[in-house]
Amino acid sequence: MSDTQTFSQLPSRWRRFRANGGVGSAAIAFAFFVAVTAILMLRQDVIDYRPGQYVQHDITGRVDFDFPDADEFARMRDQARQQEPRVYRTASTDYWAAFADELLALPDQTGGRALDTATQRALDEYHGTLRPQYDEAVLGYVRNLRQQFTIGGAAPVILPADQRRQELSGQSAQYSFVRTVTLYPAASVNVIAGTHPTGADLPPEVMTQLTALAAPVRKELRPEVAQLAYAFLQGHPTHELDLAATQAAADRAAAAVLPTDAVEHYTHNAVIVSGGRLTDRDWHVLRAENEAFLAGEENAWIRQLGGTALIVLALTVLLGAYAKHYQPRIIRNHMRAAALAALMTAMLLITGLAGSGSSPLYFYGFGIAPTILTGIILVIAYDRRFAMGVGSIQAVLVGLAVNQGMGFFLILLVGLLVACFLLDDVRTRSKLIEVGGAAAVAMMVVTAATGLISLEGAQYVLESTLYAGASGLAAGFIALGILPFIERVFHITTSMTLLELADATHPLLKRLAFDAPGTYNHSMQVATLAEAAAEAIGANALACRVGAYYHDIGKVNKADYFVENQQPGGPSRHLNLSPNVSLSIILGHVRDGMELARQHHLPPTILQFIQQHHGTTLVEYFYKEACRLNDPSATEAVSETQYRYPGPKPKSRETAILMLCDCVESACRSVVQPNAASVEKLVNEMALRRLHDGQFGECDLTMRELELVKRSLVKTLMAIYHGRIAYPSESGGVPGAEAAIGTQRRLA
Repeated sequence: MSDTQTFSQLPSRWRRFRANGGVGSAAIAFAFFVAVTAILMLRQDVIDYRPGQYVQHDITGRVDFDFPDADEFARMRDQARQQEPRVYRTASTDYWAAFADELLALPDQTGGRALDTATQRALDEYHGTLRPQYDEAVLGYVRNLRQQFTIGGAAPVILPADQRRQELSGQSAQYSFVRTVTLYPAASVNVIAGTHPTGADLPPEVMTQLTALAAPVRKELRPEVAQLAYAFLQGHPTHELDLAATQAAADRAAAAVLPTDAVEHYTHNAVIVSGGRLTDRDWHVLRAENEAFLAGEENAWIRQLGGTALIVLALTVLLGAYAKHYQPRIIRNHMRAAALAALMTAMLLITGLAGSGSSPLYFYGFGIAPTILTGIILVIAYDRRFAMGVGSIQAVLVGLAVNQGMGFFLILLVGLLVACFLLDDVRTRSKLIEVGGAAAVAMMVVTAATGLISLEGAQYVLESTLYAGASGLAAGFIALGILPFIERVFHITTSMTLLELADATHPLLKRLAFDAPGTYNHSMQVATLAEAAAEAIGANALACRVGAYYHDIGKVNKADYFVENQQPGGPSRHLNLSPNVSLSIILGHVRDGMELARQHHLPPTILQFIQQHHGTTLVEYFYKEACRLNDPSATEAVSETQYRYPGPKPKSRETAILMLCDCVESACRSVVQPNAASVEKLVNEMALRRLHDGQFGECDLTMRELELVKRSLVKTLMAIYHGRIAYPSESGGVPGAEAAIGTQRRLA
């Protein structure tokens, strides 16, 4: 073909491409390509190693870089807080006046006290004219004590750092003295605790100082006065801790420590991490080195973007080709394509964000579970083969996102394949949990094996194995929780939902049984036929059975106009109606059924059975009646198209099976005495009429499968309309036995 001919065909190819939905699919693929490329660019922040891993060699730096050690910075600030002196203030309660009163009353309260002769003589002298001198001396002593042990007003007292450390370490029995003010820890702690922290007395140095300060008092009374002052100070603290001022001082000391004080500098080709088990600090050092390396590389971001875009482009093309080959409806249905792209992108984003963390919990938990969940969702929405293929592409993208090698990819692939292989049909709620558990066990084995091969530590291997197993179980539980959402997004119906719809207590089925009992019985018989026929060709038997339950649900609105609901031998409701009116009633049961199904939120799968079970077949009885009543002189004959169902024709094997079972079951009821030959002839005739009418032309039912369906129908119909032995009458005969057998065959 010449270039001119190829160019001339471009417009027609473009039109076909647009007609097949290629433009929308290409737009979704482009959006997927851009989103995935952006997510994979996050891998710049992903480090190949994880804390706890074993590194067999020293790791050297590729560039000079500074490492701001956050832990060291926090330690230095805490140390500054600890070393900052505590701030004390004079005790808020003034005990000195009470102490002065106690000393002033001393000469009058000597009774019962054992005093030496000199002390007693001195006190006795103060009872007379010398009492004013005693009072003045006592007040002077109290002033000396107050000046020595406190400073004016509420001025703060700074406790030295070494003494503060003694307090923090519990060494409260050690005391020190501050210039001008004697300040000991016991006094300040006493304010808070209410008692002396150790129960020890004040040191002897304090007693010596108290005696020296009693100079205004006569020499004979100084020991007694000092002893009283000693007892007073033992129970009355002179200072208390100022928490607010202490905290403010500690904050100022911590703020004085700058982040640059905790920065460690590494040089090019220097060992930044030694071989062995990696710590959290080692991981942060490696991350700082990676950031410095990327910042120093010229056009590093552009080069990585170009390489990443090429890889993602190749995988996007592969994904599109795979979907077109195995699930072409995704290309035609843009909602499905968008849902698939959104699912893969969201799961990849979760993994990419988890990969940038350091904990194995994020890496083996959030890094693995999204991929397993993707596979489970795709199996539910499509099939195993498609889920395995797309899941494998997702696993490759995940491996790139977390910057890991073959070991991690193998863990993902094994868990994905096990989950997809075991998940065939969701009939019970425990199925997804069982699948998740099996995938968890498989991933745990592979994770342990790869850890042993890499000579990882036992603790690291154990944690990674447990996290990988937890991710598999989590995927199963999450899939169970979001199952209704999956069905709604992908427009599918799982077997579990179908089993719920098969419950006879469903409002629609209860209404059908009450308002149209004949139609209900007919639906049950059709369900039996359809289920057996579907099993014969490997179709979805459960969908056929449940679809048969609801296929004639629209008849409840005008049940008396359908023959199966009329009284035996009674007049037909169509006798006084024209064929056109009767036709509208008959055709209306499909439309009414669709409305009822939507009102009760039946899934799309059931709607297909209601809408397609008649296809575009001809309503023969009323068509022939219209032809009979038509005026022979009329220029136009009765149009056959007018008397056909609006369709559409069956789109799947299941709806085609239901169509055939529906007409065969109805026709078989008209057979007076069904036998194998008559039933087989009837089934063949009905199948050929539907086949020649083109009703099976839009579904993938093959001729071989049609033959198997016919055999199954014959077998099931003979089991339903089987003969029975008539019980003898009281006279010993069996009158009417043949007629009874025929009746039983029709009604069984």
